[in-house]
Amino acid sequence: MRPFRIFGVWFGLALGLLLTLSASSDVSKGSTGIHSWRIWSHIFTLASEEFEGRGSGTKGNELAAHYIAERFAEYGLKPIGTSRYHDLQAPMDGSGYFQPFRVYVGAEAGKANRLEVEVNGKRLTFKVREDFMPDAAATTGAAKGELVFAGYGIHSSLAGHEDYTGLDVKGKAVLVLEGTPPVTGGPNLLRAYQSARAKARMAKEQGAIALIVMQKEDSPLSSFIGGRSTDTGIPVVILRRTAAEKLLGALGMSPDELWQNPKGRPLANASATVQTEVIQRYGTTANIIGMVEGTDPQLKDEYIVIGAHMDHLGWGYQGGSLYTGKLPAIHYGADDNASGTAGLLELAQYFAANPTKRSILFMAFSGEEIGLLGSAHYTRNPIVPLEKTVAMLNMDMIGRLRENQLSVIGADSSPAWRPLIEELNAEAGFNLATAGGGLSAGSDHASFLAKRIPSLFFFTGMHREYHTPADKPELINAVGAARVVRFVASVAERIANAPERITYSEPRATAPRTSARPERGARTYVGTIPDYSEDVKGFRISGVREGSPAQKAGLRSGDVIIRFGNYKVENIYDYMDALNRYKPGDTVTVAVVRDGQEVEVQLTLEARAD
Repeated sequence: MRPFRIFGVWFGLALGLLLTLSASSDVSKGSTGIHSWRIWSHIFTLASEEFEGRGSGTKGNELAAHYIAERFAEYGLKPIGTSRYHDLQAPMDGSGYFQPFRVYVGAEAGKANRLEVEVNGKRLTFKVREDFMPDAAATTGAAKGELVFAGYGIHSSLAGHEDYTGLDVKGKAVLVLEGTPPVTGGPNLLRAYQSARAKARMAKEQGAIALIVMQKEDSPLSSFIGGRSTDTGIPVVILRRTAAEKLLGALGMSPDELWQNPKGRPLANASATVQTEVIQRYGTTANIIGMVEGTDPQLKDEYIVIGAHMDHLGWGYQGGSLYTGKLPAIHYGADDNASGTAGLLELAQYFAANPTKRSILFMAFSGEEIGLLGSAHYTRNPIVPLEKTVAMLNMDMIGRLRENQLSVIGADSSPAWRPLIEELNAEAGFNLATAGGGLSAGSDHASFLAKRIPSLFFFTGMHREYHTPADKPELINAVGAARVVRFVASVAERIANAPERITYSEPRATAPRTSARPERGARTYVGTIPDYSEDVKGFRISGVREGSPAQKAGLRSGDVIIRFGNYKVENIYDYMDALNRYKPGDTVTVAVVRDGQEVEVQLTLEARAD
């Protein structure tokens, strides 16, 4: 394994040393103790510019994987994976720490992208990447037709907004505004329809043959197309504001006029030719897995998993960036989740020097930000038998401890958890918030809970920097992170040394919101757990939540939903779109593929608990 260049590590170590001098919570066991300065130095490295946000399938993500693997080797962890990072067929022969898997990286514009608009016989030609870009929802193909303006392009009687009423768009190209109308009070019930993907589906349902989505504020168009590529059946492009000014200027109007009066209307003597080609890009990423073998001759064949995801959003194209800036920016992910990864490394070093009776697997997962892909891949392809896996402890965003508040989620997945957590916290002294469930808390422990493995998720809370470029190392509370890591170590030591393994219990479901009658636009609840680990035609689920409508209807792990009510489902976006067509209290027929056979169930929707 090649030597690794640590960017700026001396600065990190120097600053970390200052933290150590005041860190009364650090464990005093020499270099093998749990130290805030070392946690901070790992975070500083993982969240540096060199790693470019660690987006799954990117070079920065691979650099982070090698950094983690080298630390595992340095600490003496036993490799149980492969050394061949890019080989998807490599056997897990113990030659290295990697468990590679394929991941969707994103999409880019192909060569066949064209946008031309003819106004009063005059042809306007727009340049791809400069004036417009195909959206991830675009089909590969071309269309030509009259140009019609359709407001925000939203058609939803359930949410109370109709842009297509009285408007004939059959066989025509549709120009729409991005986003949704402004909301003066209360929740924005139209948020589910704001994406270009949702607008394209609605336009196609109305008979449109192409969709042009116009920017409100001018900003450069990225050459990389974020979001999962899904063919909606029509060409879809994003039109830059400056290009929209050129187009509308030829019609004697301005973009501001349409924003101020978004009522749909034909655009006289205007037609558009829209051609799109979107090329999907895939890459390789890997989980990084090492083992500290147990000391007991019998119990060492049972395993505790300690995990954290090491990926983040890269330049913001993966996993739901909340960044509103106009130019691409590195999303450093210091708290999410360089903090959890640093905690994982610190625990690996600690337990390598202080082994327990049961073996401990240390797993740095990739692909979490785009659907728990790494943990789902592992639980579908376990290196050690899942029936030998006693428990899973997950750390995600543990670097921003404030007001001494620590959340521990999944406490009802074993009857052992709550008494143990309360006992250990008597010494740790956190303001502890425990939650019984965990399947709905989107992190890697959910993949293990779906396999009925007792799991806990440690988390210090959300913040305004979440999923933005502002999540940087300087905001990390390293002393607080060390306290959390010490707490996780105490939990791990107790269950790894206990004479009997802890047992699994079904986490209690959150009670659904009830009312005399469902409100229009209330968020519907089904209770399915997505499975993103494979590309399938439909929406595969990895499980259902206890007491949920999905469980009551008889849906189960491995089902692939292909129809929801009256709507065909080919991917998760189709599923979410179909779900938005119904309200709590509606009963729908859901068709799934189960063991190669199509099965139908009746499902009654409930309102999601606030």
